[in-house]
Amino acid sequence: MNTELDIDPSFIDKSLPVPVGRQLYGLMSYQLSHFDLPKGTKLPSVRRLASTLGIAQVTVAQVYAELRDAGLVEMRKGSGAYTRLALPQESDHGVTALRTDIDLLLSKAERKGVSPMSLVAMVNAQAQLRRSRPGLSVIFVGVFPGPGEDYVRELSPLLSPRDRISLVTLDQLRMEEETRRACVEADVVVTFVHRETEVEHLVPDANVYGLRFIPSDATRAALARLDPRARVAAITQLQDYIAIMKPSVQRYAPHVSDIRVSWSQAPDLDALIAGSDAVIYASGADHVLRRVRPGVPCFEYRHSADPAALEAEFLPYLAELRERQKAALKLVSGGPTSSDN
Repeated sequence: MNTELDIDPSFIDKSLPVPVGRQLYGLMSYQLSHFDLPKGTKLPSVRRLASTLGIAQVTVAQVYAELRDAGLVEMRKGSGAYTRLALPQESDHGVTALRTDIDLLLSKAERKGVSPMSLVAMVNAQAQLRRSRPGLSVIFVGVFPGPGEDYVRELSPLLSPRDRISLVTLDQLRMEEETRRACVEADVVVTFVHRETEVEHLVPDANVYGLRFIPSDATRAALARLDPRARVAAITQLQDYIAIMKPSVQRYAPHVSDIRVSWSQAPDLDALIAGSDAVIYASGADHVLRRVRPGVPCFEYRHSADPAALEAEFLPYLAELRERQKAALKLVSGGPTSSDN
């Protein structure tokens, strides 16, 4: 288990036309979301990290502020920055979290001039609207359609036959009012843990759940099989995540030293691929496959939902949602629901 962030100066490529702050944010947000960092782990100070990377302190401070706003770090006055995400052990979505949700809802109603009794009536009316719903309505918010469909298929066996799960992308969420409305009406909107705050900002009235993802077993096996002498090209579709590619490959292929990173629209991409013995591409950059010559190992750096998070957190949360739904139906009907019989 890692107990500190792995931030090597070589991960930040100052020769790229991508701001170093953008690279650093992508690197840190990924590691905070995917690496095994216990909650409350102290992060390097702004001064220390700026000195290590050779970049301005104001840039590092801005990155820490963005990580705080994304819900990934906690800033403690006079002490510094600490990780906020907990490793999967036990559900954080119990009675205490529900009481917090209720308190937040009451505060929002008060700001809008809605009395507690009116709020109860609104909740009852919403429960009645859900009464005929066949199971839970689940929406998964992904980045790219192809990988997103795979994630939906991965989560589907965890749901009951009466549940419904569908996919939307972040772009759809940003551009389509109908998609945002569907998320608000769903029982739960599931997304990557490091995208949770972003989705909450897009649909503040939706019930958003951040799920932890880790590199898939197939990805780890493929990385372990790489020839230690190989010249490896690691390619991402998103410039924000250029800085994560090298440490992500090195984590499961520490025997490989020659790793060159780029993004899928770089003008020198063809030359990079031609001079490589193996090509790894992040989800969404699968079109680079067409540029790889036959016989050269080429595979996707794919993630999958963390089994520990599914078992310890997500499944109990789904069970809690079902209990809430059942209780709401009982309250509206004044008696047992059909599912109780």
